Amino acid sequence: MFKRPGVLILCAVLLFLSVTVLSDRFLRGVQLDLTEDQLYTLSDGTRTLLADLEEPVEFRYYFSEELAAPYPSLLSYGKRVEDMLSAIAAASGGNVDLVVIDPEPFSEAEDAAVEDGLSGVPLGDGSTLYMGLAVKDQLDGSATIPFFASEREAYLEYDLVKLVASLDQKAQPKVGLLTTLPMQFGPGGPQAMLQGRSQPYVIYQQLDELFDVETVAPGFDALPEGMDVLLVIHPPTLSDDQLFLLDQYVLGGGRLIAFLDPHAEAQNPQSPAPSPSDLGGLLAAWGAEMTTGKVVGDRGHAQRIQTGGFGPNAVQSFYLWHAIPAEAINRSDVVTGPIESLNLASPGALAPLEGASTRFTPLVTSSADTMLYDVSRAVGLADPAEIARDFAPEPGTHTLLARIEGPAKTAYPDRAGGETLVETARAEGDIRVIIGSDADLVDDRFWVQVVSFLGQSIPRPIAGNGALVLGLVEHMAGSEALLSLRARGVTTRPFTVVADIRREAEARYLAEEQALQAELTAAEARLAELEASRSDDPGEALYSPEQEAEIERFRAQMLDTRRALREVQRGLRTDIDQLGATLAAINIAAVPVLILLFAGGRLWWRRRQTRA
Repeated sequence: MFKRPGVLILCAVLLFLSVTVLSDRFLRGVQLDLTEDQLYTLSDGTRTLLADLEEPVEFRYYFSEELAAPYPSLLSYGKRVEDMLSAIAAASGGNVDLVVIDPEPFSEAEDAAVEDGLSGVPLGDGSTLYMGLAVKDQLDGSATIPFFASEREAYLEYDLVKLVASLDQKAQPKVGLLTTLPMQFGPGGPQAMLQGRSQPYVIYQQLDELFDVETVAPGFDALPEGMDVLLVIHPPTLSDDQLFLLDQYVLGGGRLIAFLDPHAEAQNPQSPAPSPSDLGGLLAAWGAEMTTGKVVGDRGHAQRIQTGGFGPNAVQSFYLWHAIPAEAINRSDVVTGPIESLNLASPGALAPLEGASTRFTPLVTSSADTMLYDVSRAVGLADPAEIARDFAPEPGTHTLLARIEGPAKTAYPDRAGGETLVETARAEGDIRVIIGSDADLVDDRFWVQVVSFLGQSIPRPIAGNGALVLGLVEHMAGSEALLSLRARGVTTRPFTVVADIRREAEARYLAEEQALQAELTAAEARLAELEASRSDDPGEALYSPEQEAEIERFRAQMLDTRRALREVQRGLRTDIDQLGATLAAINIAAVPVLILLFAGGRLWWRRRQTRA
């Protein structure tokens, strides 16, 4: 049929170009996400939120694409944001109108970006780079993301959905707070308030600023109406009636965050007995358990504390107080992912029950170098050295904070079905609960330093405890769409081959540098010896022939070594450039070549079949 290869290649090229043009014209709404973490596939929660929008929403995405061109990572992330916004607009059924604006310097578009509340990054030439979003609805509701920070890339979808959900929020979320800790008053409790020295916990102050906080009295016989989330921190001993109210609240869709503790040191640091808290049989009904009468000692995450001694014993590792690093915090969760550190005190251990119907997701874990101590060891002024001497590591890690979600049954099946109780009592339901095994994390002394400046108290966090509590409350008080979201993968992938090449070259470079330093030291020692034996006669030469020869040899060695170092660096650059050229060739040429091969192979096969 086609007897000349040139005609075959020309037809294949025309076919490729035709398919490209037609797909760009008619298949823009069709998406195929082949990324490992499904970066461009919207979650079910996002689709639900978009479907429930009651009025159109306008997305104004300001992206200085031309100014970002010299910065590949920034340009790539800006395109990633635009792709995500396009996916949201496409899935909204016309409810989201996306407008992409490139605010050129000193233009009206730049003025509009500033008016919409965006923050730009000043560049060296006097221009400003913008990469932010302004969202508006038809009822004057508005919200902005001033600048898309690449550190939040894994939480991009969550941040966008949260922004849209905030448009429908008419008032501050209502938070019920049930606690026995003096959060409203600080150390000293109500007595300190009466004496005029009240200092509420920083976390309580922040909660009160961001939410409508309603205190739940320890003797409550009903829960506040209209709560978005119930925050329980070291609760009192609850009666069966009170536990049943919590049971029904959670089964009915109420969101609950509970920080329990086998011994709350913030309750009464000088108490001679443990100060525990629990939720009766509710944890078991939710598919989890917490150690009773045990606290987790962690040598791997032990805090270093001042003991009041002298010399090497002035600062010791205290295994019962944990300094949780980033690697022990769940990075794939939208709340805990950005948190870099936490400080806990004598926490318990959480674990899922075998055969539970709920999903148990650890958010914070211990190291693998731990031991469960009797809770009595955490009471009073424990001796860090004595705790360390008795340490006998046990295998495995312990969960210190967890999400519990999914179908659950009531902890009171008889009461839920009884005729004497409320007719709407529930026997089962889907629950959303956060459980922590330490309540001391809200105490100021474990995570924040409060300093006075010009008559004002300024908190300076030394750990992420406050961000954790506020983030959890904000997240749990949000929409169902927000609750269903998790952190997505990031598009920036490490170039492992390039990194290996670089490490190998740097190792060689370091070896050359060390060799140079050794030669320099030896030459200096030899010159010092020759200098000491030099004659002081003014009529003689400044350096002897031996010294001059030594100096010349040293200089030659210096030149040779520097030349070798340049060769190593040149080789490093050459290897990386060659690898980059190879990758570019594969990315650019691979698809057309594959199409040509496929078309050619198909035509060859049809020709062969025709001849046969």
